[in-house]
Amino acid sequence: MATGSCTDARPTLLEALAAVRRFLEASLPGVARVDVSKVLPVDSGEASWEAEARVWQPNSTIQSLGLETEHPVLDAHTCLVRLDRRLNVIAYETEEDAT
Repeated sequence: MATGSCTDARPTLLEALAAVRRFLEASLPGVARVDVSKVLPVDSGEASWEAEARVWQPNSTIQSLGLETEHPVLDAHTCLVRLDRRLNVIAYETEEDAT
């Protein structure tokens, strides 16, 4: 017979990865693709997980000019996301990659 509570258990890596992907797809405009490259458990402050992802979005210059292209022109951005123990986003930042 097991004793104790599982309520303090850390979510799995796959759950954290899925939470990061859902957040980025829902929060950033026109996301075409999200590649989560790193998910690490951390124990600093409120954070329980830290993730890094590349987010691909349509090029804003081409969109604003209304130019038609044969293939989508996407810009890549690196996003850093911190999650708490309940997989709520507590911080994130986005930086444009130099291409």
